[in-house]
Formats: sequence, structure tokens, C-alpha cells
Amino acid sequence: MLAIAFQELRLARTNRLAMLLLVIFVGMVLLSGFIGWATHQTVTDVYNETVREGATSAPNPFSSQEPLELMKNTVIYVVLIGTLLAIVLGVQSGLADRKAGVIDMIFSRQLRGRQYVIGKLLGMQFLMAMIIACAGVISWAAILLISGRALDTAETLSLAGFLMLAWLFLLPFNCIGLACGSVGRRESGALLAPMLAWVILTFVMPQLGTAEHPVALLNPVAAQPTAPGSFFDINRTVLKPLSLTERFKDLSSSLLHLGGGGASPWLDLFMLAAAGLLGCLTALYMVKRDALRRPLYE
Repeated sequence: MLAIAFQELRLARTNRLAMLLLVIFVGMVLLSGFIGWATHQTVTDVYNETVREGATSAPNPFSSQEPLELMKNTVIYVVLIGTLLAIVLGVQSGLADRKAGVIDMIFSRQLRGRQYVIGKLLGMQFLMAMIIACAGVISWAAILLISGRALDTAETLSLAGFLMLAWLFLLPFNCIGLACGSVGRRESGALLAPMLAWVILTFVMPQLGTAEHPVALLNPVAAQPTAPGSFFDINRTVLKPLSLTERFKDLSSSLLHLGGGGASPWLDLFMLAAAGLLGCLTALYMVKRDALRRPLYE
């Protein structure tokens, strides 16, 4: 089982699409830190010049800002790029052994189907955890550079909680990707199915519960309230419990002090954990030896 996990790590290094998404994700986190630093410097310079001229006595607009608010863009990158990375890693992992034609050779050893799946999940989750931890280190350093002080213990724990939440949010997408890559008859179809699920969860379901622009739904802030009993209000009441992205954004908003958050954070956390468990069980149920032996077209 551990041999399968190590093989996953070696496989990820040779996956060009996954490496491209990894570079984009880490690069966007770095760029987010640079943009935050440049914005802070520009506004502070303008404020200091205004104070010298005696045009204002108001406090610096950044003096009341929570340092973790600088992580706002990272929430969006997790929802957009992180999920795509998790899906691609899962799908390519499921396809790799089938494309290489080594399924029979792997199962010629004393290896059960469940051990095969768990080994793959262990390898991918270790890689995802390392990627998220790397993004956390970059963000911590960026906040130090921008705010001029290191995060205290409570703030660092909040940041760590957000990173663990991001890993939990990405887990079901990675598992569904693995299942689709293992049973799909065509490579394009195996990739399209989990991406369709991602679009529905990220854009379609939240859009049915609000009149806001779809792009605005990516921000980790509370949606505009709707009239009680209206079409959007009814849809939001019914669909929000199933919307993983809405729950992830609400919890992230609470942890990063972004001024939002849901009314029931423990229920949000339970639903994300249940989705992760359901994703793992789906992969264990769907990825069978016979399914892996199916012919792969294209």
C-alpha cells in the first residue's frame, strides 16, 4: 500500500497538466502577496503625504485591518484553481495504470483493491497537504512583509485552521476524480464528469439562491439578502446545505476574520467532513479490479 502511495508521488512529478496547475496555484498565492504589499505601500504613501499636508487627521485606513484579511484572495484561488488541481490529480492517477497496461501486473501481487485505492489516496493527500502547506508558508511570509509584524499564536492557529479546511474541501473532488479516472471508458469523459460536478457546486447551486453576478459568488463574503419567500430565498434555503463551496467560504470567512460566516459553523464543518468521507467511500466502492481492466479508448 505504501509502495502505491510512493508511486503516486513519482507519477505526479511527471504529470505536466498537474504540474502546470500547481505552478499556477502557488504563483497566484505569491502574486496575491505582492499585490497586497504594493497596495499597502501605495495607500500608506498617499496617506502619509496627506497627513504631512494637514489635509486629514483620520487614522491610517490599514490601522484597523486584520492581518488575516490579506488571505481573502487565497480563498478564491482554492475554490477555482485548487479544485481543478485536485480533480486533475485524481483523474490522471486513475488513468495512469490503465494507460500503462500494468493493472494485471499490480494485482498479480498480494494486493487487494481497497489497499490499492487507499495507497493512491494516501499519496495524493500527502501531495495536496504539501501544496497547501507551501501556500500557507508563502501567505504567512507575505503578511509579515505587508503588515510589518508576525502573526501571533491565535492568528497562526486561525491560518492553520483555514489550511486544514482547504485540504478537507479539496478531498471529495480528488476522490471523485480518482473514481472517474478509474472507471471511465474515455479520458475526456473521465475528466469532464468531475469538472461538471465542480461547476454545479461552485456556480449553479449558489446562483439559484441569489441574484448576484456569478463571479461575485467566488468572494468569501455573505451574499446579498433576498426577499423572504421569493424564488431565490426558497432555492437558497433548499440548496445551501448541499453547496460545499458556500460552506467552505462561510467557514473561511470566520477563520480569516473577513466579516462574514455562516450561522452554524459546526454544521458547515460536519457537512464538509461528510462530503470528504463520502468521496473516499465512493472511490473505494467504484475502483474495483474489474473496472480498472475495462478498455480505455482514445
